[in-house]
Amino acid sequence: MRSEQAKREDSRLDDLADELLGRRNPEDTEGRHGRQGDNPHESRDSTGRQPGDTGRQTSDTQPFAPPDYPIDALGPLAAACRAIADEGQLDAAMAGQCLLSVAALVAQQCADVRTMEGIKPLSLYMLTVGESGDGKSTAENAALAPVREFQREGARIYAEELHRFEAEMSLRKKGQERPIKPREPYIIATDCTVEGIRRGYVEGRPSQGVFTSEAAVMLSGYGMNADNRGKSAGAFNSLWDRGEVSVARGTAGRIQLYDRRLSLHWLIQPEAATESLSDPLLSSIGFWPRFLAAWPSPARPRIAKPFKPAENPDVLNFWSRCRSLLNNHLLTEDCSGLPVIESSPSAHALASRFFERMEQASKTSGGVLAPIRPFGIRATELMFRVAGVLACFDDKTEIDADTMRGAAELVGYSLEIWSGIFGERFEHDSRNDADILFAWLARQPGRQASERTMLRIGPKSIRSRSRRDTALATLESQGRITPAIEQMPDGGFRTLSNTWRASNA
Repeated sequence: MRSEQAKREDSRLDDLADELLGRRNPEDTEGRHGRQGDNPHESRDSTGRQPGDTGRQTSDTQPFAPPDYPIDALGPLAAACRAIADEGQLDAAMAGQCLLSVAALVAQQCADVRTMEGIKPLSLYMLTVGESGDGKSTAENAALAPVREFQREGARIYAEELHRFEAEMSLRKKGQERPIKPREPYIIATDCTVEGIRRGYVEGRPSQGVFTSEAAVMLSGYGMNADNRGKSAGAFNSLWDRGEVSVARGTAGRIQLYDRRLSLHWLIQPEAATESLSDPLLSSIGFWPRFLAAWPSPARPRIAKPFKPAENPDVLNFWSRCRSLLNNHLLTEDCSGLPVIESSPSAHALASRFFERMEQASKTSGGVLAPIRPFGIRATELMFRVAGVLACFDDKTEIDADTMRGAAELVGYSLEIWSGIFGERFEHDSRNDADILFAWLARQPGRQASERTMLRIGPKSIRSRSRRDTALATLESQGRITPAIEQMPDGGFRTLSNTWRASNA
């Protein structure tokens, strides 16, 4: 017979799975999302909400209220998350994403994690959508400070070593052994292409990251434009899965690298994110499903209060641990042979139950996660990676049940955000865009305009083909627009190509 402890654990697993799948009791939230903060101006908690709030809208009309961010699930990062959220006066999700992504960056060179599909890197891809003024740069700067400090010092040493190398090369006589060129010390980039990342691995560290609070630069740049998006996403997927770089071109020759590590954190404004997020290719090939997402509530008005992370003991503890992991120098050219973080029996049991529930929710007709199936079926691997990062950061060699449960909560939060992005958020955006376009169209001469004119001088929110076409399709289905027609000299009529007229109804 199974022990009472095992039965209780099964019950806890079922409760957690039910919560993550959206069937929780909304009143039973005490103790899950962190303590009340200390902001004397708003008396808000660390999620940015005032006491009694059930969630703020993402705009004046947006009906989607982001879920509470599970601060306690961050384990060794929770204290720093509360400190940055409280003292920086920003949403905890913003702080949590920045801290977790930096933890992954510094941990990925130190260990791997065993998942249900084998040994995987601790690398994480993360996306945070936030309005201007929501604290993207504030949170990122506080989290990345030790990494930037480490990179700056490495660049100084590299410059000295490179100078010596060049001097030795200039004095080298024929037949003498060639001196070894120093490797580039760079850890993070704020703007790059896949080609740039490949070159960075050839000449620099095998563990790197792309961190930017202006991700629109990445998503609208050459590497992620409409023509190159699929190719770049495939390369990112390969790095995520196997840490492999493989490219063969006639002009540049063959590049074949193994056991590289890459973590990403892209912070972006909603308007800039829309086109890339709505691209079905990036979801179908599994690019966005590899990302942990957050869309924090808009920031509330702040008080005039300086933010000094360097004076906060919780932030200092986070920085100290980052420095310790960064100093775990990789002496080889790759990340092969790293120690593997295993899961305790109870943690593995939790992961197994989580996996089965995600499969049911994602792959069955009418399942809670069926609308975002690619995200649901990747949730378990993400949970293992997050748990491995938290364990490594906490200087543990094994994932315990509490750490795995926290990772499940963080992945569950991300799934709720993705459900909102591809569900209520975009449905509302489509309706809102349609209303805006109709009002603009009704003011034009003859109550009509061409699709090209809409892109050139139409409402700013629909000046992309995808949003314009969605708005037009919505209006047409509602019977609020019809194809424009003009009268011919002979008295007949013809339909104007790609031109629409607002109905009078």
